[in-house]
Amino acid sequence: MRILIRIILTLFIVILVTFAIANREMVTVNLWPLPFTSSVPLFAAILGAFAVGLLIGCGLTAWSRQRLKIRARSSERRAERAERTAAEHKASAAARAPLLPPRALPGGN
Repeated sequence: MRILIRIILTLFIVILVTFAIANREMVTVNLWPLPFTSSVPLFAAILGAFAVGLLIGCGLTAWSRQRLKIRARSSERRAERAERTAAEHKASAAARAPLLPPRALPGGN
């Protein structure tokens, strides 16, 4: 498994380096509402936009997972509480039930 991960990672790095070498032209990046402009290589602008999108996606995923963890913990606590209550009711019902001899049970001889 490790060798497969290393092969895929190596291929990914080779593709990124090839992309960076092929796209070295300078472009002007204008952050419209702000008065900032900058000249950066095309590969830096594209990979930077990709990185920003990746960070936003990871952040939203983490936030969603956190909500699900909170919901799961709450459900787990509720289930434990219900099991504890059911066990208490079963114990109290067994303590209150009269002990009858086996012959006195319904359907017995």
